[in-house]
Amino acid sequence: MITKGLLGLLDVGGILAGLVLAGTFLPLVVTGLHQGLTPVHMELINTIGDDPLLPILAMGGAGQVGAAFAIYFKTKNERLKKVIKGGLPVGMLGIGEPLIFGVTLPLGRPFITACLGAAVGGAFQAFFKIATIAIGVSGIPLAFLVHTNQILLYLLGLLIAYVFGFIFTWTFGFKEEMAKGI
Repeated sequence: MITKGLLGLLDVGGILAGLVLAGTFLPLVVTGLHQGLTPVHMELINTIGDDPLLPILAMGGAGQVGAAFAIYFKTKNERLKKVIKGGLPVGMLGIGEPLIFGVTLPLGRPFITACLGAAVGGAFQAFFKIATIAIGVSGIPLAFLVHTNQILLYLLGLLIAYVFGFIFTWTFGFKEEMAKGI
């Protein structure tokens, strides 16, 4: 039932569904509720043979990476730069919590701009109907679980989320005075 509803949402909603799902995924990560989606991913793979939801949601972490890069290049706060330097490698490998809890969420607005970057990447993934054949960590490693003929498209979507997370954060998501308390 959940699988049919989700597939219907992705079929009817298309780009808009990808935009909304990816853009709202990070608040689920903050609360830990994203772990509750594991059975949904498994059921999608069990029912239809692949998972079109995971690549969309994986853009949440990519938006974080883009936002963190923007803050890193914009801030003069050495302590914040050190935190970002530690969180970026694992963020690119699909573990977004260090960037969320150590950088964007404490700063406030960058968390929102990261979500916006994620939304753009999620729309891209939904448009091209990118799907995984197994579940695993997001970010760059997820490329190994995407259908072989979709790997480059997945990576392009990841890059798009990085770039838009960066642009949104650089443009209106971060000001140096935000870093004073960190």
